[in-house]
Amino acid sequence: MPHVTVRTKRTRPVPAPAERPPQRAAAARVLLVEDDPVTVEVFSRALRRAGHHVRIAVDGNQALHALRDDEPDVVILDLGLPTVPGIEVLRRLRTGDRSDLPVIVVSGSSPRAVHATADLIEPGIWLEKPLRPLELVAAVADLRRG
Repeated sequence: MPHVTVRTKRTRPVPAPAERPPQRAAAARVLLVEDDPVTVEVFSRALRRAGHHVRIAVDGNQALHALRDDEPDVVILDLGLPTVPGIEVLRRLRTGDRSDLPVIVVSGSSPRAVHATADLIEPGIWLEKPLRPLELVAAVADLRRG
């Protein structure tokens, strides 16, 4: 029997749905409140690539000033912050003029922290660390779409 060679066209693998870049939403002004420099770099880069404008606050005081001085469309808030804890930033946000501002709480905190913030998150969502940058970009897009 003669030897037969079959040639196939090489294709790139299609990423799983969770790994696909989300559909691009309208550009948002995002306030990223995170004290870990590596996380700030990774998240801000992914958000900017998605077309968003990002302002960074690395502690609770900076976050409160940014909320007072700017008009973000979405806040991404870590709970474990220096100076003013993230839960306090969230409480002040919910009792202020922008109480309806969508917030994405990103934390590796315990389920008790989730329960303590549940009534403060709306409108918004809770994402648990570790978190992939594309998951965060997708969450911003989801909140922007309503």
